[in-house]
Amino acid sequence: MTFRRFARSATVAALASAAVLAWAQQPSIRVAHIDTFSGPTASTGATVAKTLLYAVQRINERGGVLGRKFEVVQMDNAGDSNKAVASLTSTVDQNIRLLVQAGNSGIAGALLTAVDKHNQRNPDKRVLYLNYGSALPELTEAKCSFWMFRFEAHQRMKMRAIADYVAKTPSIQKIYLLNQDYSFGHEVSKDAREIIGKARADVQFVGDEFHPFGKIKDFSPYVLKIKQAGADTVLTGNWGNDLALLVRASKEAGLKTKYITYYGGLYGVPTAIGPAGEDTVLQIASWHPNVPVEDKQPELEKLQKDFKANFGEDLYYTSILVQMDMLAKAIEKVGNADDVAAIARALEGMEYDSPFGKIKMRKDDHQATHPLYINQLVKGVKYDAEGLGLGWKTVAKVDGSVTEPPLACKMKRPD
Repeated sequence: MTFRRFARSATVAALASAAVLAWAQQPSIRVAHIDTFSGPTASTGATVAKTLLYAVQRINERGGVLGRKFEVVQMDNAGDSNKAVASLTSTVDQNIRLLVQAGNSGIAGALLTAVDKHNQRNPDKRVLYLNYGSALPELTEAKCSFWMFRFEAHQRMKMRAIADYVAKTPSIQKIYLLNQDYSFGHEVSKDAREIIGKARADVQFVGDEFHPFGKIKDFSPYVLKIKQAGADTVLTGNWGNDLALLVRASKEAGLKTKYITYYGGLYGVPTAIGPAGEDTVLQIASWHPNVPVEDKQPELEKLQKDFKANFGEDLYYTSILVQMDMLAKAIEKVGNADDVAAIARALEGMEYDSPFGKIKMRKDDHQATHPLYINQLVKGVKYDAEGLGLGWKTVAKVDGSVTEPPLACKMKRPD
């Protein structure tokens, strides 16, 4: 090697080392993740935490944002609204300007109120709240806020997708509504009658019942009522053990009824339902692992493979990946990660061709619209659910424009 070539190689190596050193010295962009990491629903918190870390890892591996890495700071709200609000105080004390949360809509509502009050009182320490999936519609309607963005379709939007499916499925004639006796269950019941009723005036609602949350050990009396009503479909917002026990009791009774669910694919639920779910359980979701197989998208399939290899679970909360990608784009557009008002304005109206379909963040209420899938638990698909021998297959895909709700937000904007 000549001296000149050696010098050039040494210069390149020195520049590369300097770049690595500069990257390492840049302060990270910290994001507070305020969610439930202990208590009865901690398993869901663990899954979303893994997905957030995966989303951040992907962004950091491609160079981060403005030469800076994202860093997640976990804060456990233990399923308690007061602890979530206390975590907001900790977020501000640590000079973290970005926070994410979802799951329990009651906690989301309390946190949203706290963020609004804090930002009004502390214009120099404002924070931006990104929500990846709380179901309550009012968060982007009556309670909408300039400081909060939701990246997942809410319950009523998903009901619109279900109604679209019902309208195109003549075999659905008699629907039984069975839900947990709390706010979400009552919303599912009310919206099903209204939205599905408009889409299919000939459909009969042959039952509309609520049961205590998490207290029923034997669902056979409810299954008997479903059978006596002649229902061909049960629509339920049930989740966790209440859903698993209901489906299993239905199978034991020899009922052929289909179950359209919101949360049949949550981590642990397919295992809890077991073989009883075959051809019986459907769910409304943003995605499922067999979508890239069905659509012949190997690059998208790689996300599922990578996530499962790293975390031992199927990729489920794709809204978290979308959320962090859109946040990164907004920060890059603004040119810094501290001016959260400018970042919010950059997010408003943003359209993003994500790996999971076209995402549009509405400016007027900060609600994302995106495609939704009706999936059925079946045999014979490439990726099964939790080693069950059954996996999700698309029976209907609904475009985001179909689910887009009318505006019901009167947003107060900062000066």
